[in-house]
Amino acid sequence: MRLRTAIMSVVWLAGLASVPIAARDRPGQDPEAELARMLAGRTAGPPAECISRYPTMSSTTIERTGIVYKIGNTLYVSRFEGGCPQLSSFRVLVIKTPSNQLCRGDVADVIETPPAGSWVGSCTFGKFVPYTKAK
Repeated sequence: MRLRTAIMSVVWLAGLASVPIAARDRPGQDPEAELARMLAGRTAGPPAECISRYPTMSSTTIERTGIVYKIGNTLYVSRFEGGCPQLSSFRVLVIKTPSNQLCRGDVADVIETPPAGSWVGSCTFGKFVPYTKAK
């Protein structure tokens, strides 16, 4: 019990300077198919090394694959370098970055969702590819 409390305290404190993002798990849904569905009708632009964390953005994790951020009408896709096999349902990403940007090479910890809160691995962000709808 003490260990769980200590872990949750660390997770809570890390959360003050980080962004936890729950993994979306759609049983039977292929991660690549889910990503294709989200990007349907959109065109990729040149990849960026970093994106701004502000204004507030929404995000969707793609199990074992990457993350999609929505900023305005643009979707930014970052595929985790080497994938992220630990990222699945009942797990969250805890992103720790000291700046207002999220960049290629930044690391996100994968933890079991509370109350367990145990660390299960890390994932490294790749470049951020913007996808926009044709006008």
